Amino acid sequence: MNVSSLSAVASFLPPQVQREERHGYFVAGTGTPVLMLHSSLSSKSQWTTLAERMASRFKVIAVDLCGYGDNALPKAEASFTLDDEVALVTARLHRLVNASESVHVVGHSYGALVALRLAHCLRGRIASLALFEPVAFSVLEEKEPALKDLWQIAEGVSRSLVSGHRHDAARSFVDFWSGEGSYASMPLPAQASLARRVDKVPFDFRAVRGWPEDARDLRVSAVPTLLLSGSRSPAVVQLIHALLARTLPNVRTGSFDCGHMGPVTHPHLINPWIEAFVDMCCERDATIAPRAGAVPSLRAAD
Repeated sequence: MNVSSLSAVASFLPPQVQREERHGYFVAGTGTPVLMLHSSLSSKSQWTTLAERMASRFKVIAVDLCGYGDNALPKAEASFTLDDEVALVTARLHRLVNASESVHVVGHSYGALVALRLAHCLRGRIASLALFEPVAFSVLEEKEPALKDLWQIAEGVSRSLVSGHRHDAARSFVDFWSGEGSYASMPLPAQASLARRVDKVPFDFRAVRGWPEDARDLRVSAVPTLLLSGSRSPAVVQLIHALLARTLPNVRTGSFDCGHMGPVTHPHLINPWIEAFVDMCCERDATIAPRAGAVPSLRAAD
């Protein structure tokens, strides 16, 4: 997990692209907007390195999702849905991006599923999606064995929180995604940071159960999509990746020797792909601009 300060961004960016950090988001650079959505138990600071790469040419907007970073925990877990995240993100976009501008969206894990839902809700506004392992659990059959371990983790996190064992909750969640012993190997300040944020995880599990209702919900939009995965990720997200690669109508894929936290642990592998994909989509958008409503066409599964 990335727990470093965003001050690193300002130290690397030239003066003309210094970031503007506000409550719940930061903006760096000018130009075509690129929205970045983080994973569970993370925050906008996850995208520091990628923002550094892209802010000389794009308007990078990284936001905190509900209950993370600067944002307060939602009030009611029982009624929380993915659309609450979409509402928060949309409100940020309305303040920061002209209504006539299309937006490229980058997302990781939970943030990648929020990105898919955002594209579903704001059809015609999203220019492209660059996604690392969206946690679209509901596209799998409920009887899928790989889901059993996942829901056991979800139940265990909730039980630990009810009993006041925040570190146990964070440990089980982190170790599921990053491998046994990952939490214990972290510095104590990093563990404490994750334990402070872990209250939001049950909300995230509830939200991901509600959408999509089935894979057909993902075929509505032909947004150009880059779908990335790690070869060492848990089986459940590898299954989702394979299904999405067959389902999304305008997709190219990539796989890397890393785990589910690849965008954090291996940014040197992941970030160049994201940057190149957004560049490609921008170039194609410029080429087809005279043809209203056209979108770049991508071959599936490179």
